[in-house]
Formats: sequence, structure tokens, C-alpha cells
Amino acid sequence: MAQVKTPSWEGSMTVVAGDGQMTPFWLLSNRQGKVLPKDNAASLSLGAFAEPDSGKVLDYHYGAEVFGRQGPSGEMWLHQLYAAITYKDIIELRGGLWEEIVGSREPTLSTGSIIWSGNARPMPKVQIGTPGYINVPFTRGYAEGSLLVSHGWFTDDRFASDVWLHHKNAYLRLGGDLPVNVHYGFNHYAQWGGSSPLQELPYPSDFRTFLRVFANRSGNPETEGTPDGWVINKYGNSLGSRNYGIDVGLNTLETGLYHQDVFEDGSGMRRQNFPDGLWGGYIRFTDRQRPVQAMVYEFLHTKDQSGPTHDDEQGNVIGGNDNYFNHGHYQSGWSFHGFTIGTPLITSPILNEPESHRFTNNRVTAHHVGIKGHITQRLSYRTLVTYSRNYGRHSVPFKEPLDQISMMLEVSHPLPWHGLHVSITVAGDAGRMYGDNAGAMVMVRRIQ
Repeated sequence: MAQVKTPSWEGSMTVVAGDGQMTPFWLLSNRQGKVLPKDNAASLSLGAFAEPDSGKVLDYHYGAEVFGRQGPSGEMWLHQLYAAITYKDIIELRGGLWEEIVGSREPTLSTGSIIWSGNARPMPKVQIGTPGYINVPFTRGYAEGSLLVSHGWFTDDRFASDVWLHHKNAYLRLGGDLPVNVHYGFNHYAQWGGSSPLQELPYPSDFRTFLRVFANRSGNPETEGTPDGWVINKYGNSLGSRNYGIDVGLNTLETGLYHQDVFEDGSGMRRQNFPDGLWGGYIRFTDRQRPVQAMVYEFLHTKDQSGPTHDDEQGNVIGGNDNYFNHGHYQSGWSFHGFTIGTPLITSPILNEPESHRFTNNRVTAHHVGIKGHITQRLSYRTLVTYSRNYGRHSVPFKEPLDQISMMLEVSHPLPWHGLHVSITVAGDAGRMYGDNAGAMVMVRRIQ
């Protein structure tokens, strides 16, 4: 009989306090939806995780985390709960809730992947795919691939209820143990099914409709509940990203360039929205004790959106006004519990005043630098600096662009008692998009 894996236990206590219009941007963003925009709060997290073991014919791993927050919006929820079975390190079946970032090269320093950044809470899903890259047969390891398909549920309070998620991706990496590797990845997401106040009948959710969603096809006009627009265009809310990159490994460092585009319809697939997307580069030293151990520069551009208009004066479709993360029927758009699922630089609906389900600012340009390293052997730091210019939407632009600077400095140090680790983070904003804000976060964490 196989021995049951003993989990490692993780616990943390966090206090967030600030002053200004909202919690500073980099105390709020890319934290899996755990920090709210306007509440000073203390929180507690307790989790247990069993990691996978490589090299086994059949293996499993699991995890669970409970998160609670005290303050004006105090609540408690099951943040993570998942289990996975892996066969020969080739295929994995997973289900539940788990934290996830898709496609980021240096997640702790990045603004976040353009489509799935770790900005919102985990979503319940079932998934089958490879557990990362695996060797392509007959290539001697010089070609590696990754595939997955998942189905998820939008369980939050939304404009349209009972909405489903479809996700699939495919990645190819070439180079193996050569010093230069190139990679390409394709991510397709879709929101489908559910019911909306906009129509009496629920949207179709049968197996034939799933096949149309999987193939990114238009809706069937003979199926009850299919809006006319979905017969002409694609079924549901379809969006995605193509990821391109080159990585170079030298004796003492790794470096690389990457690009993630974004598409919401055919014009985006045809790159009519160029240069929209996330452009970046990184450098990472193998010596982790360096004063500068890793650095990232990123440029985000979502301003084009294939032009300002979708139809010309004669009613002909020209494919513009892609209106990223918004959708006419699924009006809560590409969000979960009010937070942007993709890059947080496209403003989350939870930050709207007055509160709205829609994304009011999805035309953004931003420059970003992230650096981490060690001040002493045991004292590490991480800093983020972002300058953004925000334009609103094509259909509802701001009267003039709103500039914003957001900064963060985090220092971490292990404590001499019981494996405790403390981090102190200070952050601030200056500008007209999110206002002038200052705040701090203190976290004490223990891993057994």
C-alpha cells in the first residue's frame, strides 16, 4: 500500500495599512485577490501542501489553504483546495482551486501576464494536460511541448450568472540543452453558457456548443438562446494571447526577450491591433546572493485595439474597437470577484467609482522595471516601479490621459525563531489615475 504523503504546513499573518484614495497599486495587484482596494486590514492564512515526486509511474499531489481577513470587509474563504494525479510525468489530471500564473518569465518582478496574471482569486477548474514541458519524441530533447485543456466556473457575483470558462493552450520550446532556446505558446480562453438579464433564455451550454467554443466558431442559429451577434461572430466571449520568447543561458546568467500579444476577435488574430501587447526582457544571475540577482523591464501597450471603430459609416465590419476584457453580454467581462484576471494595468472593475461591472480603462501604455537581490546574505529585497498613461476606452475616452507612477519596496529577512520569516513592504502612488497613496504591509510567514 502506497504511503500517504505528509504535507508541509504554511501559515502567514499580514497587516496592510495605508493612506490615500486606495491601497497603493503594488500592495493591491497580483496578490491573488487577497488585498482589497480601500480597507486597512489584518489577514491570516493557513495551508497544507504535498508536492509531486518526479520519476514515478503514478504520482499525486494536493494542497489546501484557508484565508481570512479582518476589517471593514472582513470575510473568510477557501482560497486553495486541489488534488492532482500524474502518470509518468507525462500527463496530469487536476481539479479544484489553485493559484496560477500563465506565461510569465519572472513572475515576482513582472507586471503580470497579459491574460492570466495572478491578480484575481483562483477559480474552480478541472484540467488535463502535461505537467509542464515534456520531450517531443525523436527529437533527443531539443524540442519540448506542453498542452492542456481546462473547464472552469465563474462562481462570483456577476452581471451574467452561472458562466463557464474554457481554456486551452499549446507551447513549443526548441533548443534543449543548447545555450539558446526559443519558444512559442498559444492561449485561448472563452466565457460561455450561463444566464443574463439581457435575454429571457439561458445561453446554450450543450456538448455541441462546447465543440463550437473549443474550435472558436460562431454560434448555431438553430440553437435556442444563441444571440444573433454570436451567429455572425464567435460564440460567447473569446479572447487569448500568443507568447513568443528567446532565452539565452550563459555560465553565470540567463537572459531573454519575450512578447505576449492579446486578441479578442479576428482583427486581433490578424494583428490589426499591433503593437498591442506586453513586451519585455529579463536578466537573471545564477548566484542568488548578488546585490542585483534579477532584473525585468516591460512595456505594455493596449492603446491601439485595431482602431477606434468596429463598423464604418456604411455598416461594413472593419474590426476595430476591440474593447479589451469587456463584453456586451458578459458585462462583468474578464474579471473574477471584481479583479482583472489579466494584467492589473487594465483597471479592475472593483476600482470603479461608482462600482461598475465594466472595465472603464483598457487603453494603457506603461513602462515598468522590477529588480530583486540581496542587501546582505540574509536580507533580500524586491522593488517595482511603474509609470502608466491611461486613456479610458475608445468609446468612452478620458478627457485627457491620466498619468500614474506606482512604486514598491519589499525587504525580507528570516527570524531566529521556529523557522519564521518576516517581510516589510512599503508602496506609494502619485498621479491622477489612482491618486496619491501611501501604505505598508507586514507579513510574518512560517513554512514547516
